[in-house]
Amino acid sequence: MTNLPDISDRIEEIKNFAKTNDNEISLFIVQDIIKNKKTGIDEELLNMVIYQLQEQGIKILPLDMDEGYKADLDEPDKFIPSDVNITQAPTNISNIMDRLENREFDLTPAFQRHGGLWNEEKQSQLIESLMLKIPLPAFYFDASKEDEWIVIDGLQRLTAFQNYLVGNRLEDGSRKKNHFKGMQYLTDFNGKTFDDLPRQYIRRIKESSIVAYTVTQGTPDEVVFNIFQRINTGGIQLNDQEIRQALYSGKGTDLIKELATRTEFLDATQFAVKSERMLDREYALRFLSFTELDYKKEYKGNIDNFLIKGLKKANNFNDEDIARVTERFVRIMNACKDIFGKYAFRKYNKDFRRGPINKAIFEIWAICFSELDHKQLDKIKEHKDKFMAGFGELLASTEFSTALKSGDQYSLIKRVETCQKFVKEFLCLKN
Repeated sequence: MTNLPDISDRIEEIKNFAKTNDNEISLFIVQDIIKNKKTGIDEELLNMVIYQLQEQGIKILPLDMDEGYKADLDEPDKFIPSDVNITQAPTNISNIMDRLENREFDLTPAFQRHGGLWNEEKQSQLIESLMLKIPLPAFYFDASKEDEWIVIDGLQRLTAFQNYLVGNRLEDGSRKKNHFKGMQYLTDFNGKTFDDLPRQYIRRIKESSIVAYTVTQGTPDEVVFNIFQRINTGGIQLNDQEIRQALYSGKGTDLIKELATRTEFLDATQFAVKSERMLDREYALRFLSFTELDYKKEYKGNIDNFLIKGLKKANNFNDEDIARVTERFVRIMNACKDIFGKYAFRKYNKDFRRGPINKAIFEIWAICFSELDHKQLDKIKEHKDKFMAGFGELLASTEFSTALKSGDQYSLIKRVETCQKFVKEFLCLKN
């Protein structure tokens, strides 16, 4: 971070532009502004700048710039219609406000990440729609816990209700409600709060009917996850990791959040795995799942189901389990940084041109290096140039490259076993 002050003016320029663009800016523009007429701006420094910007709430587009693999489409989830238990519950805004006031919605972690992505004008206009008697789209909730409904679809609308109708609780116990801004028809109410409205409009808002669909208790986990994926139709759709985070919160979600923020992970990935949309937590969960579960038996070609199993197992960890997984994660991240440097978890060619972070390669070294002791890892570090050259030859082979791109069980086992054999032979040569 020592070079950051030299480009602080560039960072401010980016931040100022993003503020005028709903806190969004393209990666291309960021790169162009940072590198313009500046020498010594390498990719590592650029990634650190991007990380710093994202920590300040600026969205860098496009997101999730990593390289993954598709799940085996020949092995779809078993979806038994009789397992689906969804009921329609007519309700009104007053009931939703009551649940919000009593914290009977699970608004984390998904709400922390994406609540409030609508700007003030859009949120105000949503409330204006209620005053104009315009029906809102249906809401979807996981209601398996009566006192803690999980939001499947309707996250941004609930954020607006919280900010403008219910208010956010202050330290003295009072609630602060936002002032309306950008209303198109009821312009007299711009600058006012919900409490300032004439009684007619307050009553109209509270009595507005909405349709809520609830997934009720007894629906299997895998089915609920699938419902999340299918029904998630909002303007800011939750991705698979955000759905897992919302459905299976506990010790496991706390652990992967901690792992994803560790310096060792950030250094090994060179800040290239973004926290935006919880991509960094997905990587931490992949590490945990592939090192804690018997992947040869439990991975069936559907990465979502496999990661759910890993997260549910981690939710039952004790303190010793958490310490053990954390120590292993730190050790492997340090090893990958020391061995591969800026090529860690990436494809590279004979000219050492590198690709983006690759999920399959990340999983490979999580598994292979977890099987080695400190002494064996140190041997690889001592001869890291030869190790990288050898792995580069593997990357150049058509058979291995094909296995990296597939998500079926056979391809996963094949690419892992290929690298296990490579590591074993390399260590034998160095003995």
